[in-house]
Amino acid sequence: MPDTNPLLQHWTLPPWPAIRAEHLLPAINSIIADHRRIMAQVLATQLEHPGWDDLVLSIDEADARLSEFRSILETLSMVGSDDADWLVESTKAHLAINQYRSEKNRNRPLYEAYQRLTQSSIAANFDESRKIVLTRILRKFRQSGIDLPTAQQQELARLNLEIGGLESVFLTQLERWTETWSKRVDDIAQLAGLSPSMKDHLARTAREAGHDGWLIRLDQNTCQHILKYAENRALREECCVAYATRASDQGPLAGRFDNGPVLTKLLALRQQKARLLGHKNAAQLSLAKSRAGTTAWVRDFLECQVAQLTPTLEQDAKQLAAFARQRGIDRVQPWDEDFLAEQWRQQQFPGALDNLRDYFAFDGTLRRLCLFCERMFGIRIVEQVGGKHWHEDVRLLEISEHEQVIGYIYLDPFHRDNAADFAGTSTLRNRRINAEGRPALPIAVLYSNFTPATDGHPCRLELSELRVLFHEFGHCLQHVLTRSPHHTLSGIQQLGHEAAEFSGQLFEQWCQSREFVLWLGAHFQTGERLSAARVDAALSATEAHSSRQQALILMGAIIDFELHATHGDGRSVEEVCADVQRTMAHLQLPDSHRFANGFDYMVTQYDASVYAYVWSGALAQEAFKRFSRDWEFNAQTGRAFRETFFAPGAGRPLLEAVEAFVGQPISEELCVGRPINRRVTSD
Repeated sequence: MPDTNPLLQHWTLPPWPAIRAEHLLPAINSIIADHRRIMAQVLATQLEHPGWDDLVLSIDEADARLSEFRSILETLSMVGSDDADWLVESTKAHLAINQYRSEKNRNRPLYEAYQRLTQSSIAANFDESRKIVLTRILRKFRQSGIDLPTAQQQELARLNLEIGGLESVFLTQLERWTETWSKRVDDIAQLAGLSPSMKDHLARTAREAGHDGWLIRLDQNTCQHILKYAENRALREECCVAYATRASDQGPLAGRFDNGPVLTKLLALRQQKARLLGHKNAAQLSLAKSRAGTTAWVRDFLECQVAQLTPTLEQDAKQLAAFARQRGIDRVQPWDEDFLAEQWRQQQFPGALDNLRDYFAFDGTLRRLCLFCERMFGIRIVEQVGGKHWHEDVRLLEISEHEQVIGYIYLDPFHRDNAADFAGTSTLRNRRINAEGRPALPIAVLYSNFTPATDGHPCRLELSELRVLFHEFGHCLQHVLTRSPHHTLSGIQQLGHEAAEFSGQLFEQWCQSREFVLWLGAHFQTGERLSAARVDAALSATEAHSSRQQALILMGAIIDFELHATHGDGRSVEEVCADVQRTMAHLQLPDSHRFANGFDYMVTQYDASVYAYVWSGALAQEAFKRFSRDWEFNAQTGRAFRETFFAPGAGRPLLEAVEAFVGQPISEELCVGRPINRRVTSD
């Protein structure tokens, strides 16, 4: 009798509506059993004279099934289901996956088969991509402790399981804190300054909670909107302090869902793991995984960035203080800065930002973004309608080339309660070609946390939200447009953090281009276009007083790196954060802040790698100079970009690729006079 479990059927796209909690454990047990059977067959035939198809492709195919199951599981878990059965079964399934991967990574006969193939005369004639695949596979075995004694391998497996558990706890407690904190507002006068759509959103949130009036929950978008636009200073202070003390021993929910002990333990375990694998600290291990240079280089680069930003940050702080005094505020507090900066923009660029969001309705913007990508990269993007996904808001884009489908992008665009409160890209399947020459098409998922449409107000995006959409869309295209046939190289998760972030950072540059924004913007009701003068003023206004946001990103990168590089030196997490903040004297945060407790990058596979966001941004600006020179809509330049960065998949050093694209070496002055470490790669 055929198995009717939807997770065990062949699928082009996952059968979302059919998947239930009871399917999870039987499916993963079956997939693991198949994996063991395939591995046994490989080891029975490939130990002496291993071959590419019978060893690498056979194991890749089995690994892919495991990865695709896990991706479906994580996607459905991100919906925030309150189903107790789902939570129990998904936890069991995750545990089974982690235990089996740990077992496979300690399989010495399999490791030796790969070694033997790598050293064979056959491999000497492999193309560069196959050699990179083998290098990565062997490196992963070594980083999994294959060369350690058995007792230490078991210790490493225990550490990995405990680290994974603490990462999950960190995110869960952050989400629970966000779900728990709220503020009821009965007088609309307290919401003066907020946009009509935000007021409608807060009113709807109150109705859904069974209240009259308005209800504030501190998701990221709501908090940023209040700090930027609310005229009520006490409201700004309350929200600012609450957000800055999320999941900590401070603030309005002090001691509830406290991530402080979780983070301290997590850092200690990561340090133990690094030393077990022969590294001085967790930062060094993280860099070794991607061959991304040295801890000294990262510190030098981040120090350079601070030095570059400090004069602007100081100038902005002085200007804002003078502006505040004109408005009767003697001392600018952290909850005043975004509001005062917005008021200053309104004064200096009158009308430039008024109702600007009306020109960037989500639907129209997405449609024009797809048209732009079709022109630049020689593809076709068609939205598939009528399908059922994991939520009614989810949309599906089909990507084709030469009338052949080459991949898919899911979009999950809106913030929902009980769901992750950040934008991001994940993958459901990597492109690969199996031994019979049949392709598996790549699938990416774009998550954003935009405010959903409300009565009479469709979802419309501010310029900062445009950058979020473009950033994540760049990631998705990089995943889908690769031509690499190798499961190990074709996905964006196989890239180093520098290369993975680069495409998103590059796509953001178009949102700061006058000519592009002129073309992109159209009023959602009338179709009216923006004038050149309005775009110039809007871009100038947006750029003005942006140093605080840049400083927060930079501070996060430094805190992340220092916590992983210096753990065990006697300083607490709070002391490290305070030391870093002192190097950025003009960046204010509430005195009681617990920045690291709510910094989700600490537990989303970016440990000691947030710096890559800053580095890739600097390289993206250099690369975009070619688009500015050639014309932002130049299709030939777009094709060259695709061939350089998207088509090959992982393997080529990012700096080398950027220099090839721009046609010259990147300036040695990029890092304030310090030589660029050209060992920083995407491998």
